[in-house]
Amino acid sequence: MTWAGRSVLVIFAFFAAHWFYIGAFSQEMSHLGARMYHLWILEQRGRWFAAKLARYAAVQWLGVRSHWMGAKLNNDDLAGVCAVFALDPRLQQDTLPIGDFPLCRLLLSNDSNYPWFILVPRRDDISEIFQLSVADQQQLWQETTSLAELLKDSFDADKLNVAALGNVVSQLHMHVIVRKHEDAAWPAPIWGKHPAKPYSAEQVEAIRERLRLVLTDDFKFEEG
Repeated sequence: MTWAGRSVLVIFAFFAAHWFYIGAFSQEMSHLGARMYHLWILEQRGRWFAAKLARYAAVQWLGVRSHWMGAKLNNDDLAGVCAVFALDPRLQQDTLPIGDFPLCRLLLSNDSNYPWFILVPRRDDISEIFQLSVADQQQLWQETTSLAELLKDSFDADKLNVAALGNVVSQLHMHVIVRKHEDAAWPAPIWGKHPAKPYSAEQVEAIRERLRLVLTDDFKFEEG
């Protein structure tokens, strides 16, 4: 073989070896990249699972906490008296106590312009209906509608105004107001229409006696 032929053979062998090692290295790097990719996928799945587990644990804890809080809010005796309940001082000042339903305290607004009653759920630190438990929401609505029906018949109402406002007194309370065509504010809302006219003792007793005829056994009248 001539010198030129040997040179060509050496050059060919050199490039063949070069490409062989490059191919082997590329294949190894490809396998390494695949392994790294699979490890990344496993890491992402692990993070996703950990996040789901954390959310599940949080939901379970909140459920237990809500159940405990609900039990705490509903730790009533058989008469439905809440362990912690304080009437807002402004309601106390402007109303006269009538008695208690299983959930609500019944008050009479001290304004003889209208037979104006107020229901206050005996639950501590509640300002909105949705803050009550579902059972208490149902009970509040039942007591409100029952009272409205009784008042319509007993006081010969032309209309009942039922509302929960709370812009001035935030403690949750429900107004149930007997309206008549001849009342002082008809047909306008009663708020701010006329100064309050306090009841006499005789008028209050007459209203109590009227209510005694229609309120059922689950209502307890205030003594005195």
